[in-house]
Amino acid sequence: MVAASFAQMKPGDRRNAYGEARAAIIESVLTTLYPGSVVEWDPQLQLEIAGQKPHPVEVPVYLRGSTSGEGIEGVAAVELDGEKKKYIFDTKDFHRTDPVSFPTLIVVFRANSSGRIEKYQKFTLDPAEPVTELKTLSIEDWSNQWPTLEIQYDSHVVAPGSVTTIEWHATYDVNQGKLVSRLPVGMSRIVRGSPKQQYIFKIGRTGPTKLMIGDRLGGEMHEYDCSSPCVIDRQTLLSQWVH
Repeated sequence: MVAASFAQMKPGDRRNAYGEARAAIIESVLTTLYPGSVVEWDPQLQLEIAGQKPHPVEVPVYLRGSTSGEGIEGVAAVELDGEKKKYIFDTKDFHRTDPVSFPTLIVVFRANSSGRIEKYQKFTLDPAEPVTELKTLSIEDWSNQWPTLEIQYDSHVVAPGSVTTIEWHATYDVNQGKLVSRLPVGMSRIVRGSPKQQYIFKIGRTGPTKLMIGDRLGGEMHEYDCSSPCVIDRQTLLSQWVH
């Protein structure tokens, strides 16, 4: 993330604050995903697509030197327009309860030393979840054609009388195109007219196919059937913890 204040910046300062390598990668990610588009940095980072209003855009990106010793490899997420953030904020007070879909688009890439993307793969994080919000994203291993990624994210489950947020720690294998591990870190639940429920999970394996999921705050514990590595099912998790 860029640790600079963008207040009162002159034209060009915003791009310079990202650094040339990161800024070039962001531009290449966007123009690769949206051919013919133009990236503007001032007065804010936005994407201009022919026939459309400019789209404010956020592109958190993780970069490292290529394992081959040449160029750059990395992973980025792309969020257009900021509508997802507003929706999540509005659900906290039940100003929005309508079902929507706000997927998180992730791009894994190899780029040359100038920041131009030469090969890439894109995918939607956890397509089964309608509203996902990325927290951290990094490369865990890149010994195959494409890497495995370590991802921490929230999924937001909105119903007319409740809002539930689950924080996940996951591993995504780009070669297989799927999550190969997903464990809950914590959960918060707001039910209209009731106190907020909050859990911080601790997880331990009690057998080859058994997990014990406990709440560090209240001591509640539940056994969960899942071999290793484990992809926890959201509905099953909720059935154990929603009272």
